[in-house]
Amino acid sequence: MHGAHIRERLTLELERLRKSSGSDFAAIALPASDNLAMRWQIVLGSRNGRVSRMAIKPGIGIGGMVLRHGTVYTVSERENAELLAQCPVMLAERLEAGFACPLLGNGSGSADGILLLGSRGEHSYERSGIARIWEQSWLSGLTAVMNGGTIG
Repeated sequence: MHGAHIRERLTLELERLRKSSGSDFAAIALPASDNLAMRWQIVLGSRNGRVSRMAIKPGIGIGGMVLRHGTVYTVSERENAELLAQCPVMLAERLEAGFACPLLGNGSGSADGILLLGSRGEHSYERSGIARIWEQSWLSGLTAVMNGGTIG
């Protein structure tokens, strides 16, 4: 599949997920061109454009926790305020709640990408509700097509 076509399909699916989850913000991180870091390459609902310049560091913020541990994370003032206060994306976009999960596609168990959904108001990202939305999505299957590579 051609890189531009993949980016277009990812963007359309990300917008669908953003709307169906009631989120204000949505982003997908993929390996950067140097393959040494992940960056937020597709960003929807951004207020300032800073997120697309951020590299994800393992263990830092919600994306970094997903990258380090390979599991779903949720963040909110009520749930884990310390992670909310330390997350560069949440701070830059003034998000009050977020959900992030790994995008697995290469069968290795490590993340080929990261999905992040966020809300600027009171929002509860319950795993069961997000799981239902995710099951209806073909996003993780599409990331497998990329084989962990970057998109143009």
